[in-house]
Amino acid sequence: MQDSSSFIKIGVDDTDSPDGMCTTYVMHKIIQAVGEKGGKLYGFPNLVRLNPSCPYKTRGNAALSATFAVNAGDERKHFDVATDIVLKLSEISHPRTNPAVLMLKGRDVPVDIVEFSRSAVKRMLSVESAIRLMKKHDIAGMAINGPRGMVGAMAALGYDFPSGYTYEIIAYRSEGMWGKPRIVDRESVIKMDMQTRSCTFDNYDYTSSEIKIAPHTPCPVLVGIRAIDYQCLETALKSLKFEERVAGYRIYKTNQATDDHIIPVAGIEQIEPYTSVTIEATVKNLPKTETGGHTFLYIEKNGRELRLAAYEPTKQFRNIIMQLRPGDRVRVYGSYNPKDGEPETLNLEKIEVLEVAQYGRLSNPVCPVCGHRMKSEGKEKGYQCPKCRYRMTGPKEFKPEKRVITAGVYEVPSRARRHLSKPFNLAVKK
Repeated sequence: MQDSSSFIKIGVDDTDSPDGMCTTYVMHKIIQAVGEKGGKLYGFPNLVRLNPSCPYKTRGNAALSATFAVNAGDERKHFDVATDIVLKLSEISHPRTNPAVLMLKGRDVPVDIVEFSRSAVKRMLSVESAIRLMKKHDIAGMAINGPRGMVGAMAALGYDFPSGYTYEIIAYRSEGMWGKPRIVDRESVIKMDMQTRSCTFDNYDYTSSEIKIAPHTPCPVLVGIRAIDYQCLETALKSLKFEERVAGYRIYKTNQATDDHIIPVAGIEQIEPYTSVTIEATVKNLPKTETGGHTFLYIEKNGRELRLAAYEPTKQFRNIIMQLRPGDRVRVYGSYNPKDGEPETLNLEKIEVLEVAQYGRLSNPVCPVCGHRMKSEGKEKGYQCPKCRYRMTGPKEFKPEKRVITAGVYEVPSRARRHLSKPFNLAVKK
């Protein structure tokens, strides 16, 4: 770089709502606008999925950042360009949308911002902590409808991918198509999945016959293809067939499919509200499927109990949970979102069966004379055959259950998987 060049990092969060828009699209337009003013994108923009248990999130809880090389002295000009885009595109009329845009000068990120960013993926952070960092490091900022979006924008500035990274190419629709049904050729998606399976992932759910790359929301995104290597993404996108034109696309470096939101805990008492954890424990009771198709069971560790939930959208994953038995040793992964009037519940993302216990039922013995099942004559009084009246004493018989489930990792189907959840055996880059 010449001496007249400088670096800036721009972070954006919370521009969307359930009714539309997408923060990736806002960043896509910022990159275009800054480029038109002479700024040059440095590396890939970052798509950071923040704490998925945050009660304030809109949809996928994504924050974006990008690094630019700009002429020294033009930093504020490019920040103003970014704020204009955020003001123009954000869903400002929605009461839960709190857009924010921040600018940090320099290519290197201070350590305390990196630490803040890592925490934002795992826990709830305060607006005040983000504002303190802004003041300390002279970060320019703008927020609309309140300052909450500054937390995500700050997190996007400092995220350093401690658990590895993947990539996503996102193709956008022309504005006239926003809110209209997406028509993506199913066969082209399946063919693309087959041809790029060593690189891409979560393109198609073969169990439910569902296209996974196309969202169902009225946002500007046409499709998003995820991969462990960016080099296959443009080819994968161009192999798809749509009934509309692609109005632009962008490749993002992301923490999706890294499990970076998971906090290992040693005890149930260590689980914090609105976090996602993993804990090793023992199954306490038989699982039960209740009204609505939700499946529940309890685990225990060191005298404390925790309810596990496999909700109806997890589909066949519930069949795995129904095979668990008291005494099974498991490692569970899931989120804790407390609700009034309900027991402490971990919403399962995946489960690792570490050890399968011997399980069965105790029953009265069979009569050795005629082969009929005997009846108890009372506590410690033995048994009598109802047919031949033969009497005997002794313990009940233990009939072991034939266990089908084996040790291994079991996960929810791709249709129910969170952005941050790492599919089993997926090798992400670090």
